[in-house]
Amino acid sequence: MVQLLQLLDITPLDILPQRPPFVMIDHLTNYSQEITATQFTVRPDNIFVAEGKMLATGLIENMAQTCAARLGYYNLISGLPVKIGFIGAIRNLHIMRTPKVGETLDTLIRVKEEIFGMTLVDAESRVKEEMIAKAEMKIAIQ
Repeated sequence: MVQLLQLLDITPLDILPQRPPFVMIDHLTNYSQEITATQFTVRPDNIFVAEGKMLATGLIENMAQTCAARLGYYNLISGLPVKIGFIGAIRNLHIMRTPKVGETLDTLIRVKEEIFGMTLVDAESRVKEEMIAKAEMKIAIQ
């Protein structure tokens, strides 16, 4: 296994298959096999922003890319190529509100189960201490 890299030294392009303008994380802030977290500041030129707010689809994509960042970081430190994942299912999606331009999302995923190339996670997004969205996601790895 390759030496662990400092999270601050990692860019989203190192660990995600997505490319601008579709990158929905700025930083990987925590990584473990069970819990991974990212940050993302909502900017006015984001493709998921309308009328000064991020759309619900942007929140969902941010959660999915947090899952992708977890796998991408693992692949990076293991010397493997970044793999592509797909949202297999979303359950129990609750969006309390959408973030405004300038707000920073802190998104956290907790792995519940991994089996046969599928990962089941609980995801939550916060602005400061306020939970604004949560969901259960199933991610399939290609």
